[in-house]
Order: sequence, then structure tokens, then C-alpha cells
Amino acid sequence: MSEDLTFEDILKHIDKESEHFVVRLEKHHGSGREVTIIEPHRATKDEAWLRDLARQLKEAVGTGGDVENGRIVLHGDLRDKALSELVKLGFSEENVEVI
Repeated sequence: MSEDLTFEDILKHIDKESEHFVVRLEKHHGSGREVTIIEPHRATKDEAWLRDLARQLKEAVGTGGDVENGRIVLHGDLRDKALSELVKLGFSEENVEVI
């Protein structure tokens, strides 16, 4: 049984293929602890989408975190895990820059 993709489904797929992220380690400005920052290359107009992605990543890697200033913040050094989870979620590995 196959379903025809709606135009919206196609656009979501194209967005996933073209979305670019920078993943890096920083010290959290408040606590001083290490945090993994996952930042979309272009500012997203859809905060709900970013919050949903953050929830999925937090569940997958088993950590806490939040969305701050248009970036996903995960507690701890989870750069490699974040990369592999983004790829599992359908984002292109070539479009995820880990620094």
C-alpha cells in the first residue's frame, strides 16, 4: 500500500535534505558546564519544529537540554551522538558540521 506524498510532505523532505547544522561544544554561560550546541545554519521560522527536534534528540541521547536563542542545547559532550541521531532522523551527514 503506497500513499501519494502531499506537496507539504515533499517540501519537508527537501528541507531535511537541505538543512545544515553546526554541532559544537561550548561552556554554558550560566552553569559553566559543557553543553553540545546544535545550531541550524539558517534561522528557523518554526520554533515548534526546533523544539520537536530538541525533544527527539534529548530522548535519543538520554540527556536534558532546551532550545535557547534558536539553538538546541544538550547537556554534556554529545557531538558524535547528536550527529548520528540527526542522520537517523533523515538529515544528510554532509550537512552536519561537527567542530
